[in-house]
Amino acid sequence: MIKSKILHYLNHLQDVDYLAEIVNSVSDTELCNIINELLQSEDDEIIGSTCLFIRDLLVLGSRPHNSEKFVKGYPESSIVENLEQLLFSPNHFTRKQVVYTLGKACSYSSTKVLNQAFNVFRDTDPILLPRLIGEMAWLGAENLWALLDSMMSSFLYMTRWAVVDVLSEFVGDDAQVKDKLFQSKLRYTEQLRQDSNILIQSEAEWEYQLLQFRSSTYNLPRAERKKKRKDLERQYKPAFSYTRISSAFTNHLHTNGLTQYSVAELDAFILDMTQAKHL
Repeated sequence: MIKSKILHYLNHLQDVDYLAEIVNSVSDTELCNIINELLQSEDDEIIGSTCLFIRDLLVLGSRPHNSEKFVKGYPESSIVENLEQLLFSPNHFTRKQVVYTLGKACSYSSTKVLNQAFNVFRDTDPILLPRLIGEMAWLGAENLWALLDSMMSSFLYMTRWAVVDVLSEFVGDDAQVKDKLFQSKLRYTEQLRQDSNILIQSEAEWEYQLLQFRSSTYNLPRAERKKKRKDLERQYKPAFSYTRISSAFTNHLHTNGLTQYSVAELDAFILDMTQAKHL
């Protein structure tokens, strides 16, 4: 019954009474055991539903009655250990759900294993990297630029291209004063403009021009700034972005019931998608 309620939480999103009913119906130990059993499923949809339940229960915190003890004990629980093990699942969708859950559940102790996952998947699951590094940033990892440097040096163009998407995860830069974050973004996009791959070149050029636009037009009247932005878009916006490609490929995997992929399959998909544009 509890398993079913957890899996059907998707139909009761942010319903604190529904969460409270689950938490109050069993002991914290029993709830922990049930969650771990669900995480052991080989079905990524079951794991995804369980991760959703974990995230909302922790994010909503003490709002569901009597959940404070569970929330407080979560960081040291076996649930975190199980999630960390699932980071290395052969299932791409499971890995993505787990990365998101470790981040949003503020599992600060998991940064070490997230680093290990980066080393494993840098050149084998490049479409995971933006999510992975985004959550590491959320958890306060201090080696983010070292990870990006590692991606920049990859032989795999899809990994280098992912840097563009990762940079978009780093929000809050000040284009007016060109702060440190802004300068870092500028430096990476400048380098990627020179990449050997035309897809990377095109999107990096667009992002570079956007950065320059933001730093030089912040004091223009709104109408003029809007016009310049449209002109920039017509001239530089690429036909294909990393986000668009990775989203299309993820949909392809899901539609075809696939849970893992090779970089050769991703490369072939990108080639087909980009060539179809020019037919």
